[in-house]
Amino acid sequence: MNTPSLPGDNRLATLEKYAAIYAQLSPQNLNELRTVTTPDISFTDPFTTVIGQDELCAYMGKMFEGAKGATFTISHVMVCQNMGFLRWHFSARVPVIGLWEFTGMSEVTFNKDGTRIATHRDHWDSGSEFYARIPVLRWFIRQLAKKVAH
Repeated sequence: MNTPSLPGDNRLATLEKYAAIYAQLSPQNLNELRTVTTPDISFTDPFTTVIGQDELCAYMGKMFEGAKGATFTISHVMVCQNMGFLRWHFSARVPVIGLWEFTGMSEVTFNKDGTRIATHRDHWDSGSEFYARIPVLRWFIRQLAKKVAH
């Protein structure tokens, strides 16, 4: 159930600003994340959890070092109660894999007045979208998948 924005409700504007920052994110503008997140933001993706703006900016900086030309294309933005959702497409070039593209969702929560993002959790299939693309792991993952399927 999608809850419409009420007068004075900042959540949708906050989420749209957050989405716009992600859509333009680069090593040069990582600090823009600080303008829309709480100082103690909790960020979780399939690889790690980081707490705090400094840690989030450092983690995203490392991502840009390893993922050349990384971009996020935001296709959907939605607010429902105290949660926001972003659907996005990620694209980059990474060592061993080459072109790496996949679609995912981010689930966020807001601070009390809806003006900042307090938590961010990414949902995407790291098994098929990352680990199975690494040549040395691909064979093992396929064998495991065959055993589970039968």
